[in-house]
Amino acid sequence: MQFQVPQFIDTEDKIVGPLSLRQFAYVGTAAAISGALLFVMQPWLWAIISVPLLGAGGMLAFGRVNGRPISVYIRSLFQSIWAPSVYVFRSGAEISIPTKPTKIPPSPKLGKFTKPDLAGIKNLWMQMNTSKTAIPKRELALPIQSQSFSQFKEKFEAVRQITGEKEIAKRVDYR
Repeated sequence: MQFQVPQFIDTEDKIVGPLSLRQFAYVGTAAAISGALLFVMQPWLWAIISVPLLGAGGMLAFGRVNGRPISVYIRSLFQSIWAPSVYVFRSGAEISIPTKPTKIPPSPKLGKFTKPDLAGIKNLWMQMNTSKTAIPKRELALPIQSQSFSQFKEKFEAVRQITGEKEIAKRVDYR
């Protein structure tokens, strides 16, 4: 049995002519406020206020940023203002870093499996970043300082950037 898959589910239905209900509400609200202000204010003051008001209504109705309506970004802005992230500082809490790796007993949920020992990996990473001597069976030794670097093979290659631009880059083979 085949079912018809709905398409264009990200577009809103056009209810009021070429406008969706949300777009009509934004434009209609701005027009109604502008029309009410016409009877209350002087014409020159009404023109000064109604132009930005109708522009804001049009921006909310038709404006898009990265394919999403601007109202989504304005709603997120107000949520971040009124419900900010809360960071709690506890002055009595101390963090202790063990110098020697400790064995963690197996958890009853994990059965015979244990958590990985990351202290060995961290120590290896620190040795590779801070030592000048090669770690046996892990990396090649650095060349002696008296040797010049002219023995390494150099060549130029054309590299294409993410934007599509081509750039010439020098490649040095240190092997």
